[in-house]
Amino acid sequence: MDKLEEQQAVAIAPLLGIGCSSGDTVVGLSSLRRTEKLAYIFADAALAERTLRELEEWQKKGACVFGLEEFTLLTRAFGREDARVVGVKRGSLAKGIKKRLNKGNRSQNLSSGG
Repeated sequence: MDKLEEQQAVAIAPLLGIGCSSGDTVVGLSSLRRTEKLAYIFADAALAERTLRELEEWQKKGACVFGLEEFTLLTRAFGREDARVVGVKRGSLAKGIKKRLNKGNRSQNLSSGG
């Protein structure tokens, strides 16, 4: 599981909110389990170890799995501060998230001299 940086979380949070309206964002572990073809899974890093291992299994299905310490940075944008797991279905929303995540990585690499 990769670590999602705070600036990345802030960058993608509005897109997750849009995805809640369109149905492309899946909120909660039980909803996630019923969804096929996920591009991304974002999880509260404080979840139980067994749950985190379960989420990491999604990587074998092609999903990118990220953990985040301050999870409300993601969920506040769509009014679900109680959520601990969020998924994104494959498609245009996932492509937009990928662009923002990559942009955040480039900015971080430039600021660290890499």
